[in-house]
Amino acid sequence: MFGNRTSRRENASMLLDFQTNREGTRSEHPTSAQVHLGSPTSRIRHLIGTLVSIAADHGSSISSAELVLLLPQGAFASSTELESFVACDPSLREELLVRDGQVTLKGSESLARERIQQVELSEERAQAAQAFSDRLVRTCPWIRIVAISGSTAYAGSRRRDDVDFYLVTRRKRLWITLLFALTSARFHRLRSSDSPQLCFNRILEENECLDAFRSDRDPLFAREALSLRILQGRDYYRELLSSAAWMEEVFPVLFRQAIKTTTIPSRAESDDERRGWLIVNAIAFAALAPYLMVVGLWRNHRLLRAGRLDARFRTVMRPGFFAYESRKYDLLRDKYSKVF
Repeated sequence: MFGNRTSRRENASMLLDFQTNREGTRSEHPTSAQVHLGSPTSRIRHLIGTLVSIAADHGSSISSAELVLLLPQGAFASSTELESFVACDPSLREELLVRDGQVTLKGSESLARERIQQVELSEERAQAAQAFSDRLVRTCPWIRIVAISGSTAYAGSRRRDDVDFYLVTRRKRLWITLLFALTSARFHRLRSSDSPQLCFNRILEENECLDAFRSDRDPLFAREALSLRILQGRDYYRELLSSAAWMEEVFPVLFRQAIKTTTIPSRAESDDERRGWLIVNAIAFAALAPYLMVVGLWRNHRLLRAGRLDARFRTVMRPGFFAYESRKYDLLRDKYSKVF
């Protein structure tokens, strides 16, 4: 799967810049001030409408700067030109509204107004997640990547949202990492009861992660991967992107922004090191697996009672992989597959 605010730390800044400095937002290959005649304008129109609609379904607007990054390369030279296109296009102007650099559905103007607060809250939570990540990596130095996904990565956090983490570990370390992460998150909530819930909704070992990046070819997976906010492991993240050239075919501008610099080779781990953690990891799995299944059933029951049927999820556990996968994500994947 995604920084953008006024203070950026080197190891925590892969989130896209959705601030209001739209005049300076440019694709890497500037073009004329209009959609190219050679571009399939109807497809551009459909993509814009779909992306704005998806954002609205998730309680947010989408910035014109972000739309430029998600559209085919060269469609617009800047976010300002995209805004002009939306305002002048006979079809889009009937459905969409541009306000302060945000694009939203007509009748949902409040989403554009609320986006400023969502951006600020997302940055606040990202900084807190960075501090948590720093502590976790000191405890688990074998972690390859700590990243934020979900609404915080997209700068669309709301008060009720969890902070979703995406973790990658070395082989035979997933379950011991998850045990440490859950324990640390519990102590974090005890120290600060008003802090958001930290959710470790996807953890993979490095071999599983590399296979996913190389072979998934799912447009939504590409969007999520390219929009991760990396807190730890930017060099390994670039290594993963280098193995996933197919993402450039789907989101060429976004891909090139995410992989601006070259990779730095990672140290290979010896077989002796892996064998030394095999038993510890197996014990952690035996302790966690029943707990995670029960927690999943309990949370799904709460979602059912609240009428949030699409938010219900399945708990997926297999060697080297753990994830919560929701029905809402499945529906979103279908939408992306139809338009990209």
